[in-house]
Amino acid sequence: MQAFSRLGVVLTLVALCFYGQESAHKGVHPRATADDYAVKSQGKGVAYAASLVPAEQAKQLFAVDITGKFLVFEVACFPQDGQWVELDSDDFVIRRGDKGDLTHGSDALAVAGSIQRDNAPRRPESLGGDTQVHTEAHVGYESGTDPVTGRRVNGTYTGAGVGVEHGGPARPPDDPRPGASSEDRRTLESQLRERQLPSGKYDHAVAGYLYFPKGLVKKDGSGNYLLEHLGDTNSTGVSEKVLLAIPAKSR
Repeated sequence: MQAFSRLGVVLTLVALCFYGQESAHKGVHPRATADDYAVKSQGKGVAYAASLVPAEQAKQLFAVDITGKFLVFEVACFPQDGQWVELDSDDFVIRRGDKGDLTHGSDALAVAGSIQRDNAPRRPESLGGDTQVHTEAHVGYESGTDPVTGRRVNGTYTGAGVGVEHGGPARPPDDPRPGASSEDRRTLESQLRERQLPSGKYDHAVAGYLYFPKGLVKKDGSGNYLLEHLGDTNSTGVSEKVLLAIPAKSR
């Protein structure tokens, strides 16, 4: 019994070490200081910094190009000495236009699925005569109210269906495009998740990417994307937000 107990302890320690190694590889390597990003802002015990990843660079990051539909932001947090920061990528939002509406980023699954649907070939099947049937995919937008801030937030949703066409001969199926296959989607999803800003509690600098749908975010009058960290609610019930005005041309 004692031997089994010792074995259980050893296996638990091995699993924890493995988990720690895996966690260490989440996100991307932070730059040397917050000043190395396009913009920085001081929060409570932590400095936040961010840059917009240029499309030319973002195209080289993943197996499939996502820049036609998504903006990629590099975000970093630098806790001060002895301080901890608790991160959740969903706490970062971007303002949409002048009305103050907020948009959350998309996770790896949503981004990869959207890219696959957009790149999927249209494959009509003959039903006899001049009638054809084909699959359709679409991406839409929905809005609601953030339970923390009470402000409007927006997000994406996806769907699929079947369309029917009448008349004319059946056309040949489209050639497959990068990102259309299930294997491409899985590869892209893995890469996006691996480099996304990690969630957790940290006492050291941490960085990663956030992915926002182009159709749901707008620049302000100065040409900046207003990325906001909603922050924790303090003892007076006020959310301690941090705002990062990220230039559209970042470094």
